[in-house]
Amino acid sequence: MEIAPGIHQIKCLFGGTRMVFCYLLIGDHASMLVDTGCAHNPAQDILPYMGRIGFDPASLTYILITHSDVDHQGGNLPMKDSAPQAVLMCHNLDRPWVEDAEALIQGRYSQFEADHGIGYGEAGKAGIRRDLACCPLDMTLEGGETFRLSRDWVVEAVHTPGHTWGHLAVYDPRSKTLISGEAAMWTHIPNDDWSPAMPPTYCYVDTYISTQERLMTMDINLLASAHWPLQRGADVLEFVRESKNFVLHVESRLLDLARERPFMLREAIDTLGMSLGGWPQGTNQEFSYGMLGNLDRLTKRGLLRTSRNRDNHVVWSCV
Repeated sequence: MEIAPGIHQIKCLFGGTRMVFCYLLIGDHASMLVDTGCAHNPAQDILPYMGRIGFDPASLTYILITHSDVDHQGGNLPMKDSAPQAVLMCHNLDRPWVEDAEALIQGRYSQFEADHGIGYGEAGKAGIRRDLACCPLDMTLEGGETFRLSRDWVVEAVHTPGHTWGHLAVYDPRSKTLISGEAAMWTHIPNDDWSPAMPPTYCYVDTYISTQERLMTMDINLLASAHWPLQRGADVLEFVRESKNFVLHVESRLLDLARERPFMLREAIDTLGMSLGGWPQGTNQEFSYGMLGNLDRLTKRGLLRTSRNRDNHVVWSCV
């Protein structure tokens, strides 16, 4: 659906109950697709939507990937096959994982195995591979680049790190719309029916908080994100503020737990996860990203210290 002049939101379904929003910006002189979903989403959702509104993929100018994650970059190859002239791009910091499925699986989805004994297993990784159709990028961005879509319409790539180091958003000053991806992740990631699917997967806490503070200073009238309902007017500031406050709340709960006893990452997730949100028990493990970010921050601030147990897994305790 068209959510602002020239900006279309495309719902892409995956994983049975999950969805991700991609966005199509159509100007008089150029056009931009923001994210490509999973490998099946171009054929299932994006290209059919283009057909319904009479947009020819052969006229697509840019494909901008907000960040390295399976449900945002997985459809890159089929979209490039359908629109080979489109310039495929992401932030320079996310390029290695966007271009290479195995690098993404190793760097993102396997990062907790050695130090914490947490992982997706071979079956889970095989499923991720099926959802990824990667291809080389045409160029990379740093944030701050502008794209003229019409004579009087220019949008800007905004660097919004925290979920990944190279996360990008797209700001349209004409309608004051921010296509935010996962720059702000609220208190959970929802399913297609808006029920909680999983914890928010922020990663780099200081950076993520700084991004929330930056967003709160921007002139945003419409927040168009990857998974959450559209936020308008005063609700934008509230959504971003709650995204920041949730991270700080998790941090306070982790400190309380450390005062009671030492713990591993798995123990923290199992002890606290279900009390922090209403997502299913089976997705509680996704809190590995956020809680590890919180624990790293607390350790760097000198509030926690780390050791290793007999399995060589990291254990946190109070200083």
